[in-house]
Amino acid sequence: MKSGLTIREDNYSVVLDALKQLSGTDVLVGIPAGPPRDDTPLSNAEIGYLQSTGATVEIDAEVVTLPPRPFLDMGIEDSRDKTTERLKLAAQAALEGNAGVAEQHLEAAGQIASSASKAVIGAGDRLTPLSEKTKAKRRKNGQDFKPLYDTHSLMDSITYVVRKK
Repeated sequence: MKSGLTIREDNYSVVLDALKQLSGTDVLVGIPAGPPRDDTPLSNAEIGYLQSTGATVEIDAEVVTLPPRPFLDMGIEDSRDKTTERLKLAAQAALEGNAGVAEQHLEAAGQIASSASKAVIGAGDRLTPLSEKTKAKRRKNGQDFKPLYDTHSLMDSITYVVRKK
């Protein structure tokens, strides 16, 4: 019995290669390791980790407890629908044998998630507020009251990378 299907072109190897490439790729959003900042002995990656998870640290010879402010998690969750759509489009492109388009969709997913994480800091309204002591210090120096926002350095360091596993 015949199926009635006619094979016009065999793209099996192209599709398989694109799927292998896609399945061996990660989209990572975060803060890359780097040198210490000018205003602290810590790097943005270290500060981001401590701020995200919360920590007890020494600042200006005083021990303080930082509450968790999971800006990356919040941003990634906020962008989940849009990034999921881009990941679906990447998979579809791979199934069509178009690895280049799949890569573009992975890049877009990373950009969307990193921008959403920056927006969490930029808005500041969902992060645990600064302590009254920190607000008083910032008020005296004419600085912003948004958590994690003062120098923009942490926010500006958020990025993404598409890389092989």
